[in-house]
Amino acid sequence: MQVFARVYSPLSLVHSGYVAGSGDGIVTVRGKPESRKIWLLNAQTMLVEQVVTSLKNGRYIFLGLDPTKEYLVMVRDYKRELEPFAWDYVTPANDLTIEEQQALWASFQT
Repeated sequence: MQVFARVYSPLSLVHSGYVAGSGDGIVTVRGKPESRKIWLLNAQTMLVEQVVTSLKNGRYIFLGLDPTKEYLVMVRDYKRELEPFAWDYVTPANDLTIEEQQALWASFQT
């Protein structure tokens, strides 16, 4: 018999900035929270930095961002019924430790 231990170690990132979809910043479609792909682009170079999918409750998080940079956050409707929505020149927050960011993400799961 083999026994496997599940070990969780804290996430270690070069940068501690994050952008999180909570409050009024969640993904909605026609006023209701939805799951959609979200692109994070560097606002200066327009290169894609990360892509995540929001949860069914519309919440999402981008981790490991440089808090000195600005980003464009864009959501597209895969059903092609609505125009893309974007938040431009978003500056990542850095008020939470990486462990607190992970706890925030875990709280979004419920």
